[in-house]
Amino acid sequence: MRVANVLRNSMYSMMLYVVLAVLGILIRQAFTRNLPIELLGLEGLFTNVISLLSIAEMGISTVISYGLYREIANKNEAEVNMLMSIYRYIYLIIGTMVALIGVILFFFLPWIVRDNSIAWSYVQLVYVIQICTVLSTYFLAYRRTLFAADQKDYICVRIDLVCTFAANLVKFAAIVVWQSYTMYALSALGFNILANLIISHRLGKEYPFLHTVKVTVQDLRQRKFFVDVKNFLIHKLSYAVYFGTDAIVISSILGLRTAGLVANYVLLCDGVYKLLYKMLQGIIPSVANLVYTDDREKSYRVYRMLDFAYFLMGGYIACIYFIVLQPFVALFFGTEFLLDDAYVMALAVNVFLGMQFENAYNFRSTHGVFENDRGYMVLSAVTNLILSVILAQYLGVVGVMIGTIAGLGFIVYGRVQFVFRVIFRRSMKTYWWNHAWWSIVVLLEVLLIDQILSAPFFSSTYMGLMIKCFCAAGLMLGMQILVFHRREEFRSMCVYAGEARAVLMSKIRGRKSQ
Repeated sequence: MRVANVLRNSMYSMMLYVVLAVLGILIRQAFTRNLPIELLGLEGLFTNVISLLSIAEMGISTVISYGLYREIANKNEAEVNMLMSIYRYIYLIIGTMVALIGVILFFFLPWIVRDNSIAWSYVQLVYVIQICTVLSTYFLAYRRTLFAADQKDYICVRIDLVCTFAANLVKFAAIVVWQSYTMYALSALGFNILANLIISHRLGKEYPFLHTVKVTVQDLRQRKFFVDVKNFLIHKLSYAVYFGTDAIVISSILGLRTAGLVANYVLLCDGVYKLLYKMLQGIIPSVANLVYTDDREKSYRVYRMLDFAYFLMGGYIACIYFIVLQPFVALFFGTEFLLDDAYVMALAVNVFLGMQFENAYNFRSTHGVFENDRGYMVLSAVTNLILSVILAQYLGVVGVMIGTIAGLGFIVYGRVQFVFRVIFRRSMKTYWWNHAWWSIVVLLEVLLIDQILSAPFFSSTYMGLMIKCFCAAGLMLGMQILVFHRREEFRSMCVYAGEARAVLMSKIRGRKSQ
């Protein structure tokens, strides 16, 4: 059953992100040709500024989620209903707080946006639209959490696919036909609200036992809610600073144009990263179900297999970024939109490390005990902010990325030590040794592939670039099989893939027979 749920969630997520990635790239190309690049920088700046408002959320969604994992595994409908009522009640309060903070920040925009290349009235309008988009999430989107915790995220993905596809068509028309950023931003807001309303309606049908109940302070205390939120708040603050300050640092020190150039790279990277990430994201609720219902030894075997799978994914992404990203930007957007090669190298390293240790986050997110690794999160945020500000003045965007990588090191170590000390109660020595030499292997493979595919033909045309991409993927696959085919984790992956294929074929045959 877990395999079927993982496969279904992953398939729908992959379909969604393939479509969205292609549409996103096409829309971004139209954007750069019809609207000022500074608008991209402004959008990225406000996205990061508003993400800091997520501090008001205090990590409540995470606290509720790990509670839902446990109660769904135990089939406790009454407790699931209570948790969702708590979720709704608190998010109404948080949404109101975010709205008030957003209004206050509105008056500080002159200190946040120092670039005068965009009309001030336009800056204010963009900010208001983005604030409204965030508020729609707080007031409506919290219901998605139950679908995800119950391994039914594919329902949300299907709805998102239709609504986002329609939104992107409107965005494209807004840019190409009317050349209006306002309509572009409003379409995203409108279809986001529509998707969340449809999901809310579907939730009522899927879970008829859900109904709003009165929430008291005693209900929160009984579930140690305040303790968990207090401990996770430090995580939330650190996440907000770590992930929400890069664009602010870039736009403040290097200008909106540089922030806009970085936004193009972020879009392309997110497209590839999220596609592969979504292939495995459906595993997270199943991991929670596994952790709460099965023995520790079985959980550890599954962890090793998934950890190796994420490592392979990270290697593929890093290889594609390092080899294909620069020529793609030059062909698709133009050479005037290129950043330094060193930035791409740093970006590839950052994504490789993040993806390689993503599985540790999956297992860590199924537990509470947030006080265990909160110190590492604080160190990550402080390190990233200080190094980014200092190095940006000497190395530009490369310096900002170096700060991000340094901060990531603390996040990774905090997650891994939690998984091994709290969940598995094992030594980390072998784990770190494996990842160290795996990383060296990937580095050598990427450098070798880069030399093999260095001919100018591969980067001068779209066809050549496509061939280069497929060749890089094929060479990487062959090298990985050659080096790792004897490892137990690799063999376990093959067994799991065979099981997944059998489930998929049975589903197909079942539909044909109907």
